[in-house]
Amino acid sequence: MYCLLAGVSMMWALIGWQSFLVYAQIMGCYLMMKVMPATRQQLPVFFFALGYMLALYVYRLTLPFGDLCYDATYPLMITTQKLTTLAFSISDWRLIQKKGDRMDSERLKWAVREVPSLLEFLSFTLSYQGVLAGPFCHLRMYKAFIEGTHRDHSKEDNKIAVDFLDDTGSCVATVIKKVLAVFFWMAVSMLAKPYFPDEKNVDPEFMANNTMLTRVGYLYVSLFLHRAKYYVTWGLAEIVYNASGMGYNGRDKDGRHDWTGMCNVHVWRIESATSLKVYLDNWNIMTTHWLRHVCYTRVPFQRTMLTFVLSALWHGLFVGYYLTFVSASIFVEAGRKIRSSVRPKFQTSSLLRSVYEVITFVGTQLSLAFLVLSFVILHWEPCIKFHSSFYWFFHIACVVILLVLPARKSSRLQQQQQQQQQQNNNMQQAVNNHQDLKEGEEISPDGESRPRKREVMHVQKS
Repeated sequence: MYCLLAGVSMMWALIGWQSFLVYAQIMGCYLMMKVMPATRQQLPVFFFALGYMLALYVYRLTLPFGDLCYDATYPLMITTQKLTTLAFSISDWRLIQKKGDRMDSERLKWAVREVPSLLEFLSFTLSYQGVLAGPFCHLRMYKAFIEGTHRDHSKEDNKIAVDFLDDTGSCVATVIKKVLAVFFWMAVSMLAKPYFPDEKNVDPEFMANNTMLTRVGYLYVSLFLHRAKYYVTWGLAEIVYNASGMGYNGRDKDGRHDWTGMCNVHVWRIESATSLKVYLDNWNIMTTHWLRHVCYTRVPFQRTMLTFVLSALWHGLFVGYYLTFVSASIFVEAGRKIRSSVRPKFQTSSLLRSVYEVITFVGTQLSLAFLVLSFVILHWEPCIKFHSSFYWFFHIACVVILLVLPARKSSRLQQQQQQQQQQNNNMQQAVNNHQDLKEGEEISPDGESRPRKREVMHVQKS
């Protein structure tokens, strides 16, 4: 109840009557989960929650760009993630009854048996820890936090895990470190960012009077400083979670307390990324997890493209989002081909590996800078002029890579083929080894001969 009341109060203090727009989405989805069958409610809830948010995005576009500020669409981004994830998790529980352990491990981990009570549901969707800026969390994670069962998190000794989590000193020390990090990035954003405005990248006079090399250097610095504000926001959000007791992962391999369970960004991995995959895995981590949970692992075709389109829709309706994410899908596929086709040639010596790391670091950081600019500027015309001034170099290079390098087999297809081949080998071996089976025996799918089970029908006496 405290988490719910605190979340509602904080949201009302920021957006006032617009809070009712958030309540309408939440209650609409809750009614759908209650009324519709568990195996069929996930898609209606998904499209209703996303469509409701997009409708407010359309209204937001009618307002002057300079007047935009924090409004109902920001908490709606978080509630949309929570609602859609919950709907799919409830459906997954029903599928588990049919498929068992054959389902994706992440879906198994977060499956929910039934629709929660109204109080549990409202507390989950409107809890103060993440309602304003995220990141979102799963219902099972939140419920374990409320009930205290998240303490049994140790891989070896549950009692030790309780001692670890009850050690408030580790929590306080972690929060203090993260507060200091937030102050650092806040100082960077406030003191250095005014000297490197993002809009200067698309300023016609700046573009005309400077060389490409100078503009690329300015682009990299300005967007590095632009990321600082995200480090501040997500750092504060993680501090709130950790201070309340959420985000504890036990101890890491070095025996230190691990409070990264609700971490939304790994700064060093971002700034030193040598591939787009590394960058995407460590930037807006929980949103990436949401995209994977509700889209990437479920759609049967064009998984990368559809996932990036969903990401663009979730962010908003400004054209810069779509230019960024559609381009990102091409860049990611090109990066995968480079990794599968080119990387093995650089693994023969430590020198070649170092050369490969340097080349991929520079290529990743520059390609990300060109990708993210559209996300920052948002408008069509300046973004098109900017990329045209560089002759769309990175986009053309990625298309050439996709056309020239050999096709890469889908990892899912490779896994299915390997499993099928292994099963065929086991069956063939069983046939060869057990030509003369005893009466009453059969060959199982794993190739072993075992007694055939008798079918028994149990009847209850009336």
